[in-house]
Amino acid sequence: MQQTVEIEKRHYADYLKKAEEFFQGLKEAVQAGRWNAVGLNAIHCVISASDAMTTYHLQQRSASDRHQDAAYLLKKLPLPGAMEKTKQFLDVLNLKNKIEYQYTLVSEKEALQLAKQAERFYSWAKENLPRSKD
Repeated sequence: MQQTVEIEKRHYADYLKKAEEFFQGLKEAVQAGRWNAVGLNAIHCVISASDAMTTYHLQQRSASDRHQDAAYLLKKLPLPGAMEKTKQFLDVLNLKNKIEYQYTLVSEKEALQLAKQAERFYSWAKENLPRSKD
């Protein structure tokens, strides 16, 4: 059974704010050619955007230690493109261990691909969520 927690719908805005900050960090890192930072910001952007989506639409988020388990909730979203975006989410997360814990550096090509995937996922999330009020 998947580990989830109930969460009030209104908290989606907090996760969306985090996703926005990670996305901005991603763009700044691309400009500066900091490829490892691009990778980490991309990963954390999609995690926060995913939490925003499941919080708003399902009033749940994953409580698992494995971020990949959040895909279970993403698949349940009653939205067009949810299955495709779940795959995109997993594609980004599959690099998390390599980027965060291994000695291997992120290449420019990998970073730019991650940035593109994160931007698409983040944009999809924003299109399917109300604008938050800061």
